[in-house]
Amino acid sequence: MADNDRMPAEAASDTVRAEILAHAANGSLLHAIFYDYGRRCLDDSDPTIETLSDLHNSGEIDLLGLVTRDSIQAFQGQIFWRGQHVYRALISRLQAPAETLLNVVQTLIEAAGQDMAAGMPVEEFSKWCGSERSRPTELLGLIDRKVPHADRFLTIAIKQGVAVNRPYFLDRAYGFLTSGSETEKQAAINALGQIACQNDREWNRLIAAFSDLVSADDAIRSPLITAVARLLKDAPPGRRNELTGLTVAAMEQYGDYSLDTAARTLAFDLEHLPEELIDVLLEALLAINASNKGTVEMLDLALTKLVQKGNADRARRYLDHVLRREEDRIEFEQLDSLSYTLRDAGEQVLDDWVVAWLLDGDYELCRAMNDALFGAGSDEFIFRIDFARFSLTDADYAYLARKAIATFFLKQSIMTSLLVSLLRTAPVEATEEIVDLLVDPILINYAKITDDYLKPISEDGSDPAQAAVQRALEGQQAYLEGLSSIGKVPELHPSERERQLEWQRHSDSMAEAWQAAKKKSIFAQIATESLILYGTRSVSWFGDHTDERRRIETAMKSISHSFEMPRVEIVDPMGLQMMLLRFRGEVRPQ
Repeated sequence: MADNDRMPAEAASDTVRAEILAHAANGSLLHAIFYDYGRRCLDDSDPTIETLSDLHNSGEIDLLGLVTRDSIQAFQGQIFWRGQHVYRALISRLQAPAETLLNVVQTLIEAAGQDMAAGMPVEEFSKWCGSERSRPTELLGLIDRKVPHADRFLTIAIKQGVAVNRPYFLDRAYGFLTSGSETEKQAAINALGQIACQNDREWNRLIAAFSDLVSADDAIRSPLITAVARLLKDAPPGRRNELTGLTVAAMEQYGDYSLDTAARTLAFDLEHLPEELIDVLLEALLAINASNKGTVEMLDLALTKLVQKGNADRARRYLDHVLRREEDRIEFEQLDSLSYTLRDAGEQVLDDWVVAWLLDGDYELCRAMNDALFGAGSDEFIFRIDFARFSLTDADYAYLARKAIATFFLKQSIMTSLLVSLLRTAPVEATEEIVDLLVDPILINYAKITDDYLKPISEDGSDPAQAAVQRALEGQQAYLEGLSSIGKVPELHPSERERQLEWQRHSDSMAEAWQAAKKKSIFAQIATESLILYGTRSVSWFGDHTDERRRIETAMKSISHSFEMPRVEIVDPMGLQMMLLRFRGEVRPQ
């Protein structure tokens, strides 16, 4: 029975073997790897991978000779990634000279371009190098002979070589630090940062060698910072202080490379960084170049990690500075991961952030917060902040209410909920001033918030803001009754031309806002806009995993969103703007 079970698998293996050999004979093997086997071999354990490696190792086919810069250009996009996946799975299994395999790995990396997955074959090449004791020495020999691109793999040679002959490969690593090329020095630093020191003698040697590099060029100090961050994780307490001192000294002078590394270090090694080092890295990152998009993206991840690990105050204090830079300013909206994390953080993190910046009162900070944290879809957001936590003075309460109005005036739910939160703990002297602000300018401009939010509070006897909200609703009602008491005054009725001009102005401003919103939309970045003049559905054709065209039919539906315009924007737009400008420019009372 067991023999019968094996027969189908053996027959299938023989079929695959014959197929591969036939492709090799007629010159179509590379095409088959990228098109057929790339789609078939979904994981590294696929029998086709094993058959390909067996045939190569037995000398019946040459998988590495097929890959050249010219031959690989025929495969693009998803086809390329399928084929690269096959070669990635093969690399560690192949019997081949180091130089031949190195050239193939380098060719695959170059063909992948700037994609983040471009380095996938490198890890497998490292496994290949470590699977036989002679291979690290063979690879190191290529570097000594200055074989093109071999120096890029020096880190692999040293790391794998230490397991074979620790004294020799450590000596070679330190030798590269003093007499190697820039690439060789960088690779040696990276390797030493990943090799654990086994005794005090090795630690002393490492600290001394790294100390000599803290004043080197920026391109050398950058990997040095990364290496120290890795070593900090498992370093003894005394050595942690020495390693921290090295990084502090290295960051006294900084350039684009070391600033990028500082952001990466905070993003990926924050857990084992001492407090002093976190502050030093953030201090250096105040000089970040906003045009270096990759570094800004790393900064976004770094600040996100700070928030997630309970250091939200550090992240906010850092942003206090870079968002206010007069030149080369970084916009909060560029930090989308941080914005999402803050909105989702809970545990009063968002509350603390909002209150801190409203108290600061700088309109640039408040505007950035409004745009980044409370963009599209946040109109209905409701705050319930316990302001008793913030040790506010009596004057701070009304000041915060005015700043909330100035910052969130077009977001009535956010603005109103902040004022109601203030009313729950405000002293008597400030309560009436906040109630007046709730009436004018909020309730005389917005009607919807009354029924949706304020009336339930006015009927809730357990809510500390009940009485104040009731007075605000009474003030709104008195205002509306006063408006109605005078009846219609034809002389104050705008002419047809004035109404048309106002609606044209309103239409133009909405169109401009819509165009600006489109530029920031995630859908605009991943989808193509099409104008369909008629119809109730759209039809598209896609290639599936079999490369056959498949018809997809999508029913079209309408999507709408409504919002309420402030009334005073129509009758007294200039007065409204002057009030908001006055609130925005107000300084916190002493």
